[in-house]
Amino acid sequence: MSERTARYPGVYAAMATPLTPDGKVDRDGVGRLVNALLDAGIDGLSILGSTGECNGLTRAQRQEVLATVMEAAGGRGTIFTGAAGTVVDDIVADLKAADGSGAVGALVPPPFYFPLNTAAVIDYFQYVAEASPIPIILYNIPRLTKVPIAVEAVARLAEHPNIIGIKDSSGDFGYFTAVVRAVANHPDFTVLTGSDNLLASALFAGGDGIIGATVNVVPEAEAGIFKAMREGDFATAQSLQGLVAAVTDACRIGVFPAAFKAALALKGICGPHMTRPIPALTDEETAELRSRLVALGVIEA
Repeated sequence: MSERTARYPGVYAAMATPLTPDGKVDRDGVGRLVNALLDAGIDGLSILGSTGECNGLTRAQRQEVLATVMEAAGGRGTIFTGAAGTVVDDIVADLKAADGSGAVGALVPPPFYFPLNTAAVIDYFQYVAEASPIPIILYNIPRLTKVPIAVEAVARLAEHPNIIGIKDSSGDFGYFTAVVRAVANHPDFTVLTGSDNLLASALFAGGDGIIGATVNVVPEAEAGIFKAMREGDFATAQSLQGLVAAVTDACRIGVFPAAFKAALALKGICGPHMTRPIPALTDEETAELRSRLVALGVIEA
């Protein structure tokens, strides 16, 4: 296992955002989800990211989600917020609004739309880090942003005192291990995978944990992988990783992240409602998801 002393190792849910049928924040649903996740023994929550539909929510809704989560958490767990978009000043405004909320930091992806080069990515994150009153975590998700954060950029940005880690959702394990090596001189820089299927491998390679969408559905399993890897119980870790991989694959239906919200609805935690223009699963898709999750023992028939 890793000899790193990362600031925030562990298992974090890339938390979904419960909504009402008319698109408002479902405060009761948020509370139920926060409690279900933290009661399952994970280390904390990462809200207002991709799974949390950050870019489909208004600023007022994002602030409502943050306030509701912090109230429901009641000081339990580590909470990361998120700030994403194409207007830099709006991102900084969201970060300033989170100051004093209790969130320990914020995941920030590169701005999307324009194809930025590495120099521009570095400049962007340095600017945001200087302007932000709370620490930021680099969020590498090139499948959605189309702007990768190069390994050399991570190494450079890890030197900034207000940039405390990275979530890598590229799914590229070679990239992940290269990042771990690149920040070896910054042992308190947290390196988290965003790929639920890679949690055990990421930990074995020297990473610090996960911020994952599938944690919403099987939080106990992912917490169990982390514990087993820390204790050197690789057989248990392998078994649980197999379950997590199967659940992740089961949720590959419809438009991301609708299946994860639908899974939470099937578990009785919140409704399946999505921000526009993301469609909720159809009845047929929901029935298929139910069948898959029943077969895996995640929900009862």
